[in-house]
Amino acid sequence: MRQSPRTVGVPIATWTWKAVAQFVDAQFGITLNRTSCLRYLHRLGFVCKRPKKRLAKADPDKRAAFVRTYAAVVDEAAQTGASVCFVDEAHFRADAELTRLWTPKGEPALVSSTSPRRAEKASYYSAVCLETGVVDVMPLDGTSCAATSVAFLQQLRAAHPEPLIVIWDNAPAHRGEELRT
Repeated sequence: MRQSPRTVGVPIATWTWKAVAQFVDAQFGITLNRTSCLRYLHRLGFVCKRPKKRLAKADPDKRAAFVRTYAAVVDEAAQTGASVCFVDEAHFRADAELTRLWTPKGEPALVSSTSPRRAEKASYYSAVCLETGVVDVMPLDGTSCAATSVAFLQQLRAAHPEPLIVIWDNAPAHRGEELRT
């Protein structure tokens, strides 16, 4: 029972009382009620936890390289008096439901996160300065592109006349001739 429900033939992604009921019915032909299933989960060493999202694309080597680069950028900013801003699009949407689920004791409760369609979210450009906590925002109608990135950088420059270091990802909207100009 230390495997996921799918690996033991139950088409549910996590161990819930319904998954236990399906498993016991399929394996032994016995129908259990909710309370019995929850008691079995507890006896087998499972505990109920609120899950955390696990980033499916996380790469530890790339993260370590970024941390080293960021340390150098912070040193440079301290020497030049620059502010460091993390800039990117922010999308607000409904996502994975983080309700409680049963997991083996000592193991994290994780759920996969999927992203809904673009039409089901509100989008903004945002910049966050970690040192000061200042946040700058610009609503984004439609999709981001080089022109919208330029417009946000102009808004950011108008709000921050001091030296500014901008950190963002290498998305297509964050590069191109319009941005270089």
